[in-house]
Amino acid sequence: MHFIGKDIDQYLSQREYVDTAVVPLLELNLSETGLKSSAGASEYLQSLTALLEKQFKGRILLFPPVSYTAGADRTRMAEEISSEMEKGGFRHVFYMTTDAQWRSMESLKNVLWLPAIPTGDMDRNFKQSVMEDQLRQVLPLFLNEWS
Repeated sequence: MHFIGKDIDQYLSQREYVDTAVVPLLELNLSETGLKSSAGASEYLQSLTALLEKQFKGRILLFPPVSYTAGADRTRMAEEISSEMEKGGFRHVFYMTTDAQWRSMESLKNVLWLPAIPTGDMDRNFKQSVMEDQLRQVLPLFLNEWS
């Protein structure tokens, strides 16, 4: 389920079955040299998490990307996001990011770091194939957490 009105209505009525949250973490770099890579990382993360949501619809709630700048206090962000997810009653929370700095956050469990693959200029079919390959790498991590 996506974090949109109609899906949230469904989530509220089926809350006991939706035990997993997916939170994309996206660093914004609006400098001349960083803008394109930041946009590419955003496109990649959003494509991958949408595919993941489609695979597990009814089991996960996909949150919108949490965007932050390079100078953001990731430790404070980790504590705040983690606390909010706990309040929400999610038994499993996955944080997906292309920012390697999140891997060192001990307060966050299930940080999935993925190198951003620039998909913007790819042929649609090839992009779909690449995203499915990436999904196959991520799926066992979810299945392992759930078992």
